[in-house]
Amino acid sequence: MPMSPTGTLTKRSGFTLVELLIVIVVLSLISLISLPLLSSRTEGDERLVLRRIAGTVKQLYNEATLTRDEHLLVFDFNHNSLKAFRLRAVLDAIEKEPFGKELNLAPLQIKQIDVEGKGSFRTGQVAVRFFPLGWMEQTRLLVSKGNGTDMWLDFSPLTGSVVINAEQATER
Repeated sequence: MPMSPTGTLTKRSGFTLVELLIVIVVLSLISLISLPLLSSRTEGDERLVLRRIAGTVKQLYNEATLTRDEHLLVFDFNHNSLKAFRLRAVLDAIEKEPFGKELNLAPLQIKQIDVEGKGSFRTGQVAVRFFPLGWMEQTRLLVSKGNGTDMWLDFSPLTGSVVINAEQATER
């Protein structure tokens, strides 16, 4: 046991009020500094979702070319998501099997999809086909960001790449 300067034993355990106040002040300062960093996270989330859309399109394009199976990318306006499927010929039927996980597009919102030869869509589910010989249906996807701005994503039918056009985001 520690001895006090006067020679009596002390049974001090725990923290003093001043020590606790110092810890609270330090934690408050850390939280004040980190709040602005967390609030700008939605912009990073939007970029992440855009990269995932582009990656999914490229992956389906490559898979369709390599496996010689047709693939579908289904955009769901009601759930604001997309799902990928592989179409396989089994005997005399075509099986539609899930390919990967469903991708939730939040914080982006699907507003419109234009598929060449099919038209323009704003509700329901829209399927984009990826053909085995290395091409896909030409598609434009209009999404709205959290701050209200819109952008078009153009899917290249011959390469499976996605080009983001933020400056010409007017609805057709």
